[in-house]
Amino acid sequence: MRRTLLAIPVLLVLSACSNGAGADEGNPSASITVQVGADPEEAAVYRSLVSAYREAGGGEVDLVTVTRDDHLTRLSTAFTSGDAPDVFLINYRQYAPFVQRGAVRPIGPLLADAGVDTADYYEEPLRAFTYDGDLQCMPQNISSLVVYWNRALFAEAGVPAPKAGWSWDEFTATAKALTGGGVKGVGIDPSIVRMAPFIWSDGGTIVDDNASPTRTTLHEPAARGALQKVLDLIGSGATPDKEQLAAQGVPEQFMTGKVAMFLSSRVEVPGLREQRGLDFDVAGLPVMGEPASVLHSDAYCVASGSPNAAAAAKFVAYAVGQQGQTLTALGGRTVPSLRSVATSPAFLSPARAPVSSQVFLDAIPHLRHTPVAPSWPEVEDVIGTQLERAFLDGVPLDEVLAEIRKQADPLLRP
Repeated sequence: MRRTLLAIPVLLVLSACSNGAGADEGNPSASITVQVGADPEEAAVYRSLVSAYREAGGGEVDLVTVTRDDHLTRLSTAFTSGDAPDVFLINYRQYAPFVQRGAVRPIGPLLADAGVDTADYYEEPLRAFTYDGDLQCMPQNISSLVVYWNRALFAEAGVPAPKAGWSWDEFTATAKALTGGGVKGVGIDPSIVRMAPFIWSDGGTIVDDNASPTRTTLHEPAARGALQKVLDLIGSGATPDKEQLAAQGVPEQFMTGKVAMFLSSRVEVPGLREQRGLDFDVAGLPVMGEPASVLHSDAYCVASGSPNAAAAAKFVAYAVGQQGQTLTALGGRTVPSLRSVATSPAFLSPARAPVSSQVFLDAIPHLRHTPVAPSWPEVEDVIGTQLERAFLDGVPLDEVLAEIRKQADPLLRP
């Protein structure tokens, strides 16, 4: 990710220069290119969305689907070659560098012209995608971090189902009770987006000022204490070790019955639904102090150099509208950002797993988002690399936290 973002500055300036003030909006029926980062099951959801848009008379869309890991690299390459997509889907934690370099056209006025009323949408993702006072990209979802759990493994171990508001101690006891016979209780990725809710829940912070961060605060007592609790769980043997993770990722271990619980957002649902025989559900995050969760949201951005801004806005308006969000909700991919769809059977129906989708909506009052800053993707990269040393290699926590301050804090300073 760091290499990708370092390549962005020059190439995005070139993109920005191609779209001066007063550029033509283009033909609203023009063919456009849309790039998304998606696993195969997710990609099928977006193909259905594009097909429905065409059938509704929306125009031609060339959908480019790449793996989530390759998404930023492909975007960088596309901008470099002068062949950037008209629209691209991106997480709020990653879009600020594109905005800073002029690659994104603020979407607010375009959507207003297309008849989209942002008052119909949840506020938290709109705030996350507002930068320099403008709504830059339009969020399609408002997911949160939840606990996925395997009903069969719980039943076999005689462990009761998770309850709303369960404590960290109850969570760790559950993970330990589920561990044995080739099964690990829980899988937890060493990333700040996984750790932030527990830090916040325990009264800590991850940076000194979320709006304008200048340094990390993971070394401070409350944050450090939360991280130590996670490390204590890892030390108990209830999580996969380094060798097991090298052989198979956490979601895959969950699908194959090697892990009984794992933490992730709504993005996992399409793939889990395809796993034959897997009976899974979701539960809210355990609470260390006060309830907290972290926003997971992606949004459609319009490239500033696109000659087809009107057609791009038309597609985005459909994708985030009633029909578009109903389709992606039925496909399992999203927690809709449009309130009316999020509270509809398209999302909440128990006919398809997870039965407890209401858990995602219950978390909304407790959502917070990580900083939106041009350097934040690089900061996340540093934190993740260092936390991995603590989680998987046994490096002392204080050594890791000192290294995070050494490497990440200079990235945040103006």
